[in-house]
Amino acid sequence: MIYKLNNKEYETKEVNFREMLKMEKCGVDITTLGKANTFNQIACMVSYITGLTKEKAINEIEAHLDNGGTFEDVINCFDFLTESDFFKKVGANK
Repeated sequence: MIYKLNNKEYETKEVNFREMLKMEKCGVDITTLGKANTFNQIACMVSYITGLTKEKAINEIEAHLDNGGTFEDVINCFDFLTESDFFKKVGANK
């Protein structure tokens, strides 16, 4: 899956247990997605996908919005996670 932000494309990684541990370390908690710390988790997810530091990811998000991009474009970062077989197998989408 390709994630697009600020006119740049990023290839997302395959989601598995090891990658979930990396995302968790970065600040993404699948048990609270969309419930708590949403903006922080969005910044962490964009950082994870893009390989940028969290601060640079925040700058990319802000630049994207300043250049006319939508917030929906930004939150699409969760699509690769929620649509993955791993995410469905662990029942995190319930």
